[in-house]
Amino acid sequence: MRTAYLGRQPIFNAQVKPVAYELLYRSGAVGSSDQNDTRASANVLINAFLEMGVQRVVGKAKAFIHVTPEILDDELLRLFDPSQLVLELMPDIDFDDAFLETVDRLRALGYGICVDDLLIHEGTVPLLERAHFVKVDIRAVPEDELAGHVAALRQYPAALVAEKVETHEQFAQCQELGFDLYQGYFFAKPKLVAGRAMAEDRLSVMHLLATLHNPNSELSDVQTIIQRSVSLSYRLLRYVNSAAFYLTREINSIAQATVMLGQRRIRDMATLMALTGMDDKPQELTRTALARARLCSQLAPIGRGNADIGFTVGLFSALDALLDKPLEQLLDGMPLSEEVRRALLEHHGPFGQILAVTIALEQGDYDSPLLDALEPKPSERAYLEAADWASEAVAEMLAA
Repeated sequence: MRTAYLGRQPIFNAQVKPVAYELLYRSGAVGSSDQNDTRASANVLINAFLEMGVQRVVGKAKAFIHVTPEILDDELLRLFDPSQLVLELMPDIDFDDAFLETVDRLRALGYGICVDDLLIHEGTVPLLERAHFVKVDIRAVPEDELAGHVAALRQYPAALVAEKVETHEQFAQCQELGFDLYQGYFFAKPKLVAGRAMAEDRLSVMHLLATLHNPNSELSDVQTIIQRSVSLSYRLLRYVNSAAFYLTREINSIAQATVMLGQRRIRDMATLMALTGMDDKPQELTRTALARARLCSQLAPIGRGNADIGFTVGLFSALDALLDKPLEQLLDGMPLSEEVRRALLEHHGPFGQILAVTIALEQGDYDSPLLDALEPKPSERAYLEAADWASEAVAEMLAA
């Protein structure tokens, strides 16, 4: 379990109404960090879009996020909704032809492009012509040159953002010069946003990446690895059920999710997770979750349920122990079907029944009347065999 942090600073229009937010890397609750490296970019994307949920962080406004060429080149951004994401490029980026082709592709996909503190000269013109937004640090431009700098930028189609506005006088000056948007301490300092984040299992992620990059691997191999990691399963289902997919029904099984996304998109997600740096989870909790998932999957046909959804129910039943947070709160961030939700919270329905039986067997209650409800009645060996399978799965991940 860990806490995810973001710095969030609003960007205002001329009527001083927030229309966007810049999301900044924060490593903890105290202090700040303005890192713009690849790991920082990946952390901001993970925390904003996969952990906290972008709707919670910025609502329907746009999110400005610093990105590095590594993030762009790996095409990881297709994981995120282009209508809300503005890619903020730093002035020290090498604007070669390959980079400009990447920018053109991202523009065509609908991502916003912002360039930060860019001086106007022959080499920067191609990027200025492609930008939707240009930021101007008004402290970095001499006051007597600011009007000329703004006039020169006006020949390009981008909206101009005045940043580092710290006084009323500076705001009035920027309004007079015709800036479109404004950002700075005069309006608001960056606000810390915190939320619970799933601690990732580095071994599972690396095993998944290795499998995804193996040309001989099949989708079933990918499904197996994801099913053995609670956190990977949690993130995958949360992502595939997010607003970006406009689904009319919930996706409740790893098999459905992997088929829908395909190996390339899953590889992008795993790569981004690997860039963030992850903490290993206690192996015993992982074994417990996997054993439940295995047994629920095996009992699902007996209870007239789908084995894949049974696996998900068993796996997610241990989320509260893994995150030290009430299960009901965790499921609030997961758009699961009412059937799965009630199975987890109330042991209701066929999946709730098999989960209750699984937990009874886990606790050694072999005389529980719950077992009599299934035909054939699960044997005492059922959970032990599932536990052995879970131990082997963890051992395989360690070996990988």
